[in-house]
Amino acid sequence: MSDREIVITREFAAPRQRVFDAHTRPELLTRWFGPHGWRLVGCEIDLRVGGGWHYVLTGPAGERMALRGTYLEIDPPHRLVMTETNPDCEARAAHDSVITIELTGDTVLTHTATFPTPEIRDAVAESGMARGVGQGLDRLAGELEHPMDWKIEMIPVPVTDVDRAKEFYAGKLAFPVDVDHEAGDFRIVQVTPPGSGCSIGFGRGVSDMTPGDLKGIQFVVDDIQRARADLVGRGVDASPVFHFENGARADGPGDDPWNSFVTFEDPDGNRWTIQERPARN
Repeated sequence: MSDREIVITREFAAPRQRVFDAHTRPELLTRWFGPHGWRLVGCEIDLRVGGGWHYVLTGPAGERMALRGTYLEIDPPHRLVMTETNPDCEARAAHDSVITIELTGDTVLTHTATFPTPEIRDAVAESGMARGVGQGLDRLAGELEHPMDWKIEMIPVPVTDVDRAKEFYAGKLAFPVDVDHEAGDFRIVQVTPPGSGCSIGFGRGVSDMTPGDLKGIQFVVDDIQRARADLVGRGVDASPVFHFENGARADGPGDDPWNSFVTFEDPDGNRWTIQERPARN
């Protein structure tokens, strides 16, 4: 390290491409960039050599900070080099620094800020720049290593008769009943298809859709022929197996994985699709 540099290293439990993307995609940068308590409220990126970038951050007390620069090297997922100017920092307002981000190994990030003179480097160091960058990388680690899970809990199904729908889904299809709750004019029945992490909910006050309007929600099964035989054996009017060729529906199973389907409807005409998923070895 020279007397004109500030170097920060950090190891991430994430692939290099994800870390590189987190430095170059606005929708990801806004989730982590900046010290604790700061938010990236403006993020413009022209990701090409010679293209510019411009960030605007706001602090916990309403402070404002702008950063801008030009991309010098772009080599995903290994290296990103860009100039940086901070017009809101007295030590940096009149001078460009060069930021080099290198990703090596499994996955080590090296953030090197190079300044025109040792004096500017020292002034920036005293301003707390390294601490702010380090806090931002802490936030990035949290985003990459402990992402928030987004799981679909329930699909609302519009029905006209709750008990008839319950008899179909819980009776004919044998989907276990998780909830059957009634309070005044409200009633919800929630059933979960075996093996699914998402349930189906129907009842009074559950959906604003017109009964029969739900179309195309898909189940996946390992064996489409067995699934259809099971439905028919339960008295469900399931379609023959079909697939798609050149965008058009064709009879019979498809030759390619994921290209065999069956449809069926509930008593209100809500249509479900079953898709064959290749068995995992």
